[in-house]
Amino acid sequence: MNKLFSLPMLGQGTADVESLSSYVLRLAYEHGVSAGTLLSSFFEASGQGGRAARPGLGGRTGIETLSRVNAFSKRLRVQLSEAVGQDLFCWPLHFLDKQVYQISTDIGGFRWCPECFAEMSQVGAPRYIKQLWHMAAVIHCPLHRTPLVGTCPNCGSEQVFMHVDTCIGWCGKCGHSLAERAKTLTADDIQPSWACMAHDLLDVFSKAARAGQSETSFGSCKMFVADLLNEFTESMKSDDSMPPDLKLLMAEYARNQHRFWRLITMRRLAYLLNVSLYDLLSSNYRAIQLPYKPSTLKELPTQIKPHKKVVRNHKQEYQKLVAIIETQPIPPSLKRLARLANVSVGYMEYRFPSLVRQVVEKSQAYQKREQLTRRYRAQAAALQFFTAERYSDHTRSRKEAYRVLKEETGLPKWVLKNAIQTAYGALQVGS
Repeated sequence: MNKLFSLPMLGQGTADVESLSSYVLRLAYEHGVSAGTLLSSFFEASGQGGRAARPGLGGRTGIETLSRVNAFSKRLRVQLSEAVGQDLFCWPLHFLDKQVYQISTDIGGFRWCPECFAEMSQVGAPRYIKQLWHMAAVIHCPLHRTPLVGTCPNCGSEQVFMHVDTCIGWCGKCGHSLAERAKTLTADDIQPSWACMAHDLLDVFSKAARAGQSETSFGSCKMFVADLLNEFTESMKSDDSMPPDLKLLMAEYARNQHRFWRLITMRRLAYLLNVSLYDLLSSNYRAIQLPYKPSTLKELPTQIKPHKKVVRNHKQEYQKLVAIIETQPIPPSLKRLARLANVSVGYMEYRFPSLVRQVVEKSQAYQKREQLTRRYRAQAAALQFFTAERYSDHTRSRKEAYRVLKEETGLPKWVLKNAIQTAYGALQVGS
């Protein structure tokens, strides 16, 4: 007998299979509780009430934990499958987890295609988040070729809520439909099919989608790729026309074989060899016959080309940051300082935490002083408008006060309006 409602996982057996985080939110909504309450009750009923049995599942961390491949998500899939009486397994993730090094680093939080959401509603189907949309390499919808989005078009909030009262496809903060876009798309926003660099992942999700479909290919591809690279090593001794990008990949293989089996590296290798990523990962000797001679004209596109790591002299960077701070007329915010120094905020927070703390404190103190100064200016100007002789030609109304003082002071709208309201109320009481 099922312990929970028998809710099927959408897109099962296809490339559009639903992610576990999306399924948990839909299941919680059907039960009329938050995802956290549902999972806590489920764990307690299963004798796993202690926090040691599960990680923190709040906000963005919870969504990413459920969407990735880890011991917790694997165990939860099995337990929920038994509780709802449905198959909740994700074969594409299982395939990638077997063949790729740390596949979870390539999986992120909630993103979606508004056009897909709109079509789901048009045919009367529930909206859900596809596992393919969690893949960091997928930035456009493979179906509509439109950009994936991750924020509400109405309030701009990221969908990182695990306690929402709305179902998937509506903002967890304001309830607005996520089947709309904040800005109307133009022709430049539509990605041409020949420019899409995520077709290789779509192909993997499509071919590995069915249970047992790729069961024979779950052996490691390391030996297969090693044979390919060994062939290239031998051919390079007598042939200097090897593509430069392929030479870099071979150098990476020789330098760091442990981390070589990342998804991005396998995608680069498949592209340079002009073979299917699925065939490469599944060690398909029939599709890629050895010895294999790659094209000498093949070059990696910008989207998957490796970027050179920036080497910084931390002492010089620190001195540059201090010099910039000293030359600024007002204390800069952390983001402004990062832009002026051409470094990231994360770099400063990691390398110079003490300096970052000082910058933040000084910037916040300055902002507070400025707010007080503006408030005092607004209050003084509002009192003068209602009491000074030079404003006697104007109607003593709040609307007129705002119109006149806005031109004279240039103060922010609500600072000025609040001061006018306070002065007007005080004078009304005094009279």
